[in-house]
Amino acid sequence: MREPSSRFLALLGGDESAMELDEAAMEVAALDHGDLARQAVFRQLDIWARRVRAVAGEAARGAVLLHAVNHVLFEEEKLQGDREDYYSPANSCIDMVMARRKGLPITLSVICIEVARRAGLPLSGVNLPGHFICRYDDEEGIRVMVDPFNGGRLLTEDDCLRLAQEATGAVLPPVEALFAPAPKSRIIGRMLNNLHGAYWRRGDIDKAVEVAHWLRMAARG
Repeated sequence: MREPSSRFLALLGGDESAMELDEAAMEVAALDHGDLARQAVFRQLDIWARRVRAVAGEAARGAVLLHAVNHVLFEEEKLQGDREDYYSPANSCIDMVMARRKGLPITLSVICIEVARRAGLPLSGVNLPGHFICRYDDEEGIRVMVDPFNGGRLLTEDDCLRLAQEATGAVLPPVEALFAPAPKSRIIGRMLNNLHGAYWRRGDIDKAVEVAHWLRMAARG
């Protein structure tokens, strides 16, 4: 059974400096298909970020950069949500999502966050009930939500509440905690839970047990 690295466990335990989000996402993918071409994935994220800068201009900031991220990832590269096989384990693996250009909301969000980080745009993840999106806060305190699963669509808070209601069936009050930036540890924990659920649905008990082992180790840490 593959064991998580000490740095990965440190991140899940709350040490946000233990590793970057893209590296942690690759650890999750390695649970599915073993040793990976990690550097190739990181190079592709770098390439997309350089294209974002080329589209936006080297001096661009804020909304201009955000629109450039959306243009490169969702218009040029055609990243999209996988609606045909939503619960496929591949949709939880960042390298496979990048290759197939489709995945889960959270995996697409991680890609968006990491490309934006390289381009100089700080994005956060937002852990909505039943859905996952990105958040950008500009210097004037204006907050913009982005839905990578739906082509980078820009959302209002009311849109977010509707998405959560569609996913869960529950009517949620517009409390600030719903839109709070998710720490990396929570993002990766949710990715592990998604992968566990994908294996369980497919009857791949051995893989489900392996992911559950990682989740237990993280809880103990």
